[in-house]
Amino acid sequence: MLASLKFKDFLHPRPTPSGIDIDCKLKHFAIITYAIDAHKFAGLFPPRFQLDSVMIDGQEKGLLSVVPFMDVDFTSAVYPFPVFTMGQTN
Repeated sequence: MLASLKFKDFLHPRPTPSGIDIDCKLKHFAIITYAIDAHKFAGLFPPRFQLDSVMIDGQEKGLLSVVPFMDVDFTSAVYPFPVFTMGQTN
């Protein structure tokens, strides 16, 4: 039988900010995945990356995800710096 895993056993202390570290909260975070015709994106991804795929109605579709969110209170974690709120998509 496998030993029970506890989340607290794998926590690490938060590192002390330095250099260009940013302090920011995220709002409206979502992961949206599209099933696309992968051949339409041929040449856009480096050769070492290959889209995961699924079969939909007998056709192979590549999976492409986007992650939209709002950066809230975006500022330097080390130096005095203005505070921004802005949208971002990865």
